[in-house]
Amino acid sequence: MSDSKLSQSFVDNAEDLNESEATALLVESEQKMRLIKEERDADEKLSAAKGIVKDLSAGYNSALNYEKAKISFLLDKIQEFQDGSVNPHSGSAKI
Repeated sequence: MSDSKLSQSFVDNAEDLNESEATALLVESEQKMRLIKEERDADEKLSAAKGIVKDLSAGYNSALNYEKAKISFLLDKIQEFQDGSVNPHSGSAKI
């Protein structure tokens, strides 16, 4: 159960709920979540902060993507050697 994040008072009050009461609280919580998400998406300061993070991390992401591409290329090259599809003594086997 995920009651570790819940207040003890909520857990205590919810212990004796019947199915219809639990369903009503579930619907209410889902509606609240929808509203919270809408408010979060409309928050201009949060959007600006996300933009700043995106801009600041662009260089790191570019470097990571470059290294990922190198790894992928080299793994493919190693696979070619292991499959025997590249003659290791030819010029095409140079890395």
